[in-house]
Amino acid sequence: MGYTHYWTFKKSPAEIADGKQKFANAVALFKEGLKKLQDIPLGNGFGEGEPIITDTEVCLNGKVPEDYEGCVMSVESKGFDFCKTARQPYDPVVCLLLLCMADEFGDDFEYSSDGDIESGEEGWARAKEIFAEL
Repeated sequence: MGYTHYWTFKKSPAEIADGKQKFANAVALFKEGLKKLQDIPLGNGFGEGEPIITDTEVCLNGKVPEDYEGCVMSVESKGFDFCKTARQPYDPVVCLLLLCMADEFGDDFEYSSDGDIESGEEGWARAKEIFAEL
């Protein structure tokens, strides 16, 4: 087991009224927050190249050698999923994505973490600070 973040889309965004627009809105908010995380090198799901961040899909990881496990969400996502970050430098990026999705989807999206969200685990603390400014 590694340090992990968990989430659940109760229904696929594609199945929720305005779900595709909500996903796009969450991604737009996420992209805005990423401007404050430019010091964190990101790659695609394998930690190479560039992350994939579109209105319908997010697929990212830390850039090799600071990668661990890819974080993937899309408008087709449904049910339980997770991403192990092992507290690598890209951890606050995943935390920020979860906050943005939760903000947009409300009760249709749940998340949790091995980290203590309330006491300021480093990744969560940085993500929450940035999210509060958005």
